[in-house]
Amino acid sequence: MLLALDTSTEWASVALFDGRDVLGEETWRAQRRHGDELFGAIERLLLSTRTALASVDRIAVATGPGSFTGLRVAIAAGQGIARGSGASLVGISTLDVLAYPHAPSKLRTCPLLPAGRDQYYAAFYQERNRKWQRRSPFIVATLPELSRQIGTHTLFVGELDAEVETTLRDLLGPNAIFASPASRMRRAGYLAELGWKELESTKQVKMAEIEPLYVRQPSIRVSFDQPFAPPPTDERALGLPKRS
Repeated sequence: MLLALDTSTEWASVALFDGRDVLGEETWRAQRRHGDELFGAIERLLLSTRTALASVDRIAVATGPGSFTGLRVAIAAGQGIARGSGASLVGISTLDVLAYPHAPSKLRTCPLLPAGRDQYYAAFYQERNRKWQRRSPFIVATLPELSRQIGTHTLFVGELDAEVETTLRDLLGPNAIFASPASRMRRAGYLAELGWKELESTKQVKMAEIEPLYVRQPSIRVSFDQPFAPPPTDERALGLPKRS
């Protein structure tokens, strides 16, 4: 049984997954109350699915990018539960979680999360050779900076308010496509699926190696045709390379 925990932004989500089905899920607007509300949500989830915490032998946590404080709540909770139970623990990027359910669309997909000061965390995902992958580094930029790198139809998902949609439509015209409000929400059920797949295919990482992913301010000049690579664990390695 896998427990998925996500407190990356003011929205939080938890889910329970048995390897085939999402048995239960709760998503809510925690704002800055993640620390106060997360364990209550976990208790409700276990109660509603009639599952004992001892049955949880896998845990997936969203690692960001996102809120500096929020990210640490889920990671710390996941590490604490794993230490007590011996469960395997895996970290998955929050942007990967947002993009994942849109793979069947075959559209170039850009998840967005607010980074403050009119900037957004983003990455680009696309199917190539029948494989859906992240095709760019994780980046942080303003909407105009992002838009200058977009020359084709792109599906935007994530935390997009009306003002963000209007700005992107003004900047990109018909190249800006938006998922419906319900389908672009971040759900721990998707985190659970990704976490399960990761634990099935890779060696268990050390618990201390699962840390929040903070994307520092980069130059926006970057090629978005790079091969997919796992995000570096060293924060200093997260700047974008300049286009040669």
